[in-house]
Amino acid sequence: TSGEFSASGASPGDQVAAKPDEEWILARVQEYDINSGFYTLLDEDDQNKTYSVSESFVVMLEGARLTRGEEVYAIYPDTTSFYPAVVTSAPRRSASAANGPVFCTVQFHDDADETGNNPDRQIALQYVIRPPEEPGQDT
Repeated sequence: TSGEFSASGASPGDQVAAKPDEEWILARVQEYDINSGFYTLLDEDDQNKTYSVSESFVVMLEGARLTRGEEVYAIYPDTTSFYPAVVTSAPRRSASAANGPVFCTVQFHDDADETGNNPDRQIALQYVIRPPEEPGQDT
């Protein structure tokens, strides 16, 4: 039906994963133009930067059901950028915080230290997404 907000359902104020150029970043929706299919987004790392991004390059942060070995994009600790990673253990709540956030353990690609060890990293599930199918790319 016409008049729907958008296919991805992101509303003003929502945090989303977005790809305004070469990288996936954390952004906040300012508005959505239903006629053009473009979002106006605010960069969560630099509040002075805004982007106009096609809805094809905007992903809701919904806390997907993930399994061990699944390829994902996750926010690298202490950044607002999403990088390729693999799930090393399924999402679960912290035992010490029954109502706290759900975490997922991942290993980022190209994250090995000088000894070749690739560490497991705990990432809040809301910041882990499945790799989006990008227009024009064969999967």
